[in-house]
Amino acid sequence: MRLPSKIVRLLMFWLLVSVVLPGLPTVLAQDVQPRHTDPAWQAFYWNNRDLSGAPTVQRTENALNFDWGLGSPDSAINTDNFSARWERYIDVTPGNYRFTAVVDDGMRVWVDNELLIDQWREQATRTFTAEKYLAPGHHLIRVEYFDRAGAAVAKLAWALTSSTVTGWRGEYYNNMSLSGAPVIVRDETDINFTWPGAPAREIPADNFSVRWSRNLALAAGNYRFTMTVDDGARLFINGHTLIDAWKEQPATTYTGDIYLPAGSITVQMEYFENRGGAAARLTWQRLDDSTPITDWKGEYFNNRDLAGTPALVRNDRAIDFDWGNGSPAAGVVSADDFSVRWSRTLDLPAGNYRFTATVDDGVRVYVSGQLLINSWREQAQTTLTGDFPLRGGRVAVQMEYFEARGGALARLRWERIDTQGGSAVIVDNDDTGFVKGGAATGWRREGEGNRDSLFWTQNNDRAWPNYNWGRWYPTLTAGRYEVFVYIPDRFTTTSNARYWVAHGEGISLRPVNQSAFDGGQWVSLGTYNFRGTRDDYVSLADVTTEPRLSRLIAWDAVKWEPR
Repeated sequence: MRLPSKIVRLLMFWLLVSVVLPGLPTVLAQDVQPRHTDPAWQAFYWNNRDLSGAPTVQRTENALNFDWGLGSPDSAINTDNFSARWERYIDVTPGNYRFTAVVDDGMRVWVDNELLIDQWREQATRTFTAEKYLAPGHHLIRVEYFDRAGAAVAKLAWALTSSTVTGWRGEYYNNMSLSGAPVIVRDETDINFTWPGAPAREIPADNFSVRWSRNLALAAGNYRFTMTVDDGARLFINGHTLIDAWKEQPATTYTGDIYLPAGSITVQMEYFENRGGAAARLTWQRLDDSTPITDWKGEYFNNRDLAGTPALVRNDRAIDFDWGNGSPAAGVVSADDFSVRWSRTLDLPAGNYRFTATVDDGVRVYVSGQLLINSWREQAQTTLTGDFPLRGGRVAVQMEYFEARGGALARLRWERIDTQGGSAVIVDNDDTGFVKGGAATGWRREGEGNRDSLFWTQNNDRAWPNYNWGRWYPTLTAGRYEVFVYIPDRFTTTSNARYWVAHGEGISLRPVNQSAFDGGQWVSLGTYNFRGTRDDYVSLADVTTEPRLSRLIAWDAVKWEPR
């Protein structure tokens, strides 16, 4: 039998493709174009961690919901040291949307070219969220990811958060892990369910999960939350885990006690049903022994990591304790292996302040949400200080402490330092005293660090043409000053930031390992005599002598303190 010529030509074409291009993927990614919600992600995979060069694999993928474990996304991709990019357009109902990323190791998420989630670092599996208002029309989502070694997880979901919900916002999922987008979202008056079958037509009777959330307006006091579930559930109050019963079980009742300040309290309950009976109920009541908090709110835990429900919540007039070998509250708090969180709001005039913590064992001090002192380890009695500029007004201060064994001591004090022996001079990267040069395309700005601003760039191994540099010029009175540089929490992976200090005796090189400091800290470059002229400055370039473009280096603030 003779085949028609059209069929013969088609067979010859596919035979040629299979011989000449044997590795051609069966599904090729398309260029992403603005349109209504794309049916799939356009996915690109590289056999390196920085998405460099041409992608090894391009394809379409229906969902960004991957847990590869120790495996690989594709036989052509490494099990470790790979990266990926996903892109798609979505068309949404206007409103506020919460984007939820689950990742191991690093991920960045852009929506309409705005970087919403930036967690580009090695880390175990973690969940990150960000919110953004989306107007009517199409919106471009771009996700970048890398895995270094071990487990590999990359997931992204989003859900509308602003709606007409007036009670509990119930988000129902067709799985037991609250993953992906909810199938239905509805307004529910109470969490008081015993389901004989499925919760809704769109949800199965087994193997589903729910997240309920709302804000409660409560008076200050101690509260008891009671949760009855079949199967598993978790309860979060103001972001803290109060009850964790995430397991298969018959109907079981749990309680958790917590002190709450007056105002709006965020409550979230997560639940899953495996098979058989399904029940979920939540109630709460204020206890009679509520504690008024007028000074420091002290939350005491019978563990070292501030986990679970505090054993004691009380008003502490000051953080000035030397418990010796005893307990903060005999019969309630252990003498060893306990932790405390103190928090309060201070009203302070503008100025530069020094916070001093004396502890045995570990401590962390936060000022305005920034980690100022970080010494979370077992240690004999130690005094630590951190300096912080305040703009004046109300400022939140929090001190976290743990005791391992032996002596237990915790003290915190603060003082204004720019009224003693002259004022400290701070030049921030946004001040007129800071100048920078080099390739304009190499500079990046971030809204964090000292005064919520910093610059960063990638390093050079030597002084290439148009390398990036920055210089801080202070306005000083001639005299002796100690010089400090502010090392921000992120964008500081170099171990050889080479600071040059110009002073009355010449120019001194002071290398700093920026990667060694967590949480944002002032680091001393030494004490020098300064002339009080334009010849006084601190300079930093992107030349670190490390392999080119392998590290991040940050420019933030420099401080001169009279000595």
